This record gives sequence, structure tokens and C-alpha cells, in this order.
Amino acid sequence: MSTPIMVREVAGRAEADAFLDLPARLAPLGWGVPLRFEQALLFDRARNGFLRTHTVARFLAWRDGAVVGRIAGCVPQDATATASFGFLCCEADAAVVAALVEAVRGWIAGQGGGRSAMQGPLSFTINHEVGAQIDAFDRPPMLRMPRTPPWLPAMLDAAGLEPAQDVVACTLDMARECHRARYAALVAARGAEASRLRIRPLNRRDFGAEMRHIATLFNAAWAANWGAVKLGSAEVETLAGLLRPLLWRGEVLFAEWDGAPAGLLSLVPNIEPALPAHGRVLSPAALRLALALVAPPALGGVGSARIPMLGILPEFRGHPAGAWAMGGLLARAFDIAQDRGWRSVEISWILEHNPAMRNAMARLGAPVSGRWRIWRTVHR
Repeated sequence: MSTPIMVREVAGRAEADAFLDLPARLAPLGWGVPLRFEQALLFDRARNGFLRTHTVARFLAWRDGAVVGRIAGCVPQDATATASFGFLCCEADAAVVAALVEAVRGWIAGQGGGRSAMQGPLSFTINHEVGAQIDAFDRPPMLRMPRTPPWLPAMLDAAGLEPAQDVVACTLDMARECHRARYAALVAARGAEASRLRIRPLNRRDFGAEMRHIATLFNAAWAANWGAVKLGSAEVETLAGLLRPLLWRGEVLFAEWDGAPAGLLSLVPNIEPALPAHGRVLSPAALRLALALVAPPALGGVGSARIPMLGILPEFRGHPAGAWAMGGLLARAFDIAQDRGWRSVEISWILEHNPAMRNAMARLGAPVSGRWRIWRTVHR
């Protein structure tokens, strides 16, 4: 007879620590190990503004007195928004996955508002870490792109969930990049039209105002996307704190057409390979991380980058100005990548059924390099 699994909500400091420690312990099973202090911040009501507008609970699965899994549930105050589950990590046991899913589903139903649906893995929303891997399990690690075991998708299916949406990553080999040459030729041929476009970097001297501007543009550019969730002002404060260190070598770019905002792009160094295997930034690990951020690749620095945000405002889509904005943003981003010595740039995530972005990636010569899946509860 199998030993029963008990799932209960995290209570007290020791269980909160166990929640944070589990990914490092189960890393040999194929789980990525996030930075422990970042995950602690995400669940800290005093430091994460997101929690002002969302109710969050963490759960641990226990068997024979040992922790064998974790999950978190998230319920927005907005009664029309869908609840989510995420931060999933567990032993390779379908019974553990099913027990965790059932526990968080029951908790969500108990929060009131008539909610019966949830989707995930999302930590906490589609604006954060998204999905579980469904292929490319041997891909190199990439910043804030989940690494999950190959056996997880089948277990989520068996737990009474159904696929809701797939997202993809597309990777450009900088040695084969030809976008900038094509874009430069277009500018030379149509200089008067090109002069209406301005690409500018983030103004670091007015960081707070710029982050609010990013949120405004993001909410407009992504509003019609599947699963879109607006960035709230309190959440922006938290994300700004996480982004700021990456801007030592990364950049946020804004496209303006005749002075009006048209689009934006963010480019961040891929520090994931330099992160400590145990998730704790202690003295040696902190030194390696700082080196990765500031040194060239030949001296142990970052060798790749990620574009996690690339969008054009709705009023410019299907208009020549939108094509100019997309072309200009990517050209400037690739200039930065070349200057930094980054050998590849990943654009992620992209909805699998987003034809405009998929076609843009095909024109870039950036093939799909990984897929992640979001599940939802099956309506009974």
C-alpha cells in the first residue's frame, strides 16, 4: 500500500524555507533553480506590490514527514480575472502532482467569487514565468524561462488539466544575422520616411517615470493577446527592482513615430548560466554573477541575451510605421548585442498562434528553440 500524501498550506518560517529550498533539492530531476532571495521577495507582502491586488497561498506536499512537492495559488481581486497556479516543483510522482493541483484548486474555489477555473503554471501571471516545457529539454538555460522535467506534461494532463495555450522561444544566431543590413538599405532608400522614426533608450536618470511609461505601453500593446493581464502600478515597482541590475548591460528601447509612442523592446543579458546551483547568492556566487554581468564573454561574461518584451502599439499595426518601429527596435537591439559580444539572442515568449510575430521571426532567421505549455482546469 502506498504511503498517503498530505498537502497543506505553508505555515511558519520553517515551512516557508522548505518551500524556497525544494527546487535546489530536486534539481537532479530536471527542475530549474531560481534565485532564492527573488522568490522570497515575490511572497513578501511588504516588498511585492503585486500582492496588494492578489491573494496568494503556498502549499507543500508531505509524505512520511518529508516535503515531496510545492505549488502556489493566486486569486486576483478582479472577479473577472482567472486564478492561476504556479511555482510548481515536486518529485516524479503523478500522485503528488495530482494532490498539489487538487489542493490549490480547492483553495481557489474557497476564496469566493464563484471561481472554479484556474490556469498555469504561471508564477504568478502570464507577465511572469510562463508554462512548463514540452520540448527542447536539453536547451541551454535562459533567464526566467522555466526549466521543468520531461515527465511533467503527462502528469498535468493526468491531474485533470487540459492544454490551454503554447508559447515559444525563437533564437537568432548573431553570426547569421542579416536584419541590420536589410534595414540599413531600406533607410538609405527611403530616408525621408525613416526620419519620422526615433529609437531612444531608457532614461536612467528618470527611472521611475520611465518604468511607468513602460507599463502604459505594455498594457496597450499586449491588451488583445491571449491571457493578457495589465501591469498595475504596485507591480511595476517590484518588477523595476528586479530589472534594474540587468540594465547594467541590458537596455530598454522605445520607438516613436512623429513623436508619438509606437513600440518598445527590452533586452537583458542571460545571466542564468552564472546563477548558483543552490539558488543562494553568497560571496563567491555574487562575485561570479557580477563578473557575468560586466565582463566580455571571453573573460567569463554573458554569452547570450533575451528579448522578453517586443511590442507595437495597436494603432500602428498594419501600418508602415509599425514595420519601421519593429525594424528599428530590432536593429538597435542587435547593435547592442554585437557590442556586448553576445553570440545569440532569444526572443521569448511568443504565443504559438501569433502569426505576425511568428512571421517576423521567420524573416529574422530565428527558428523556434523551445516550447512551453499552459494548462487550465477542465470544465466539469
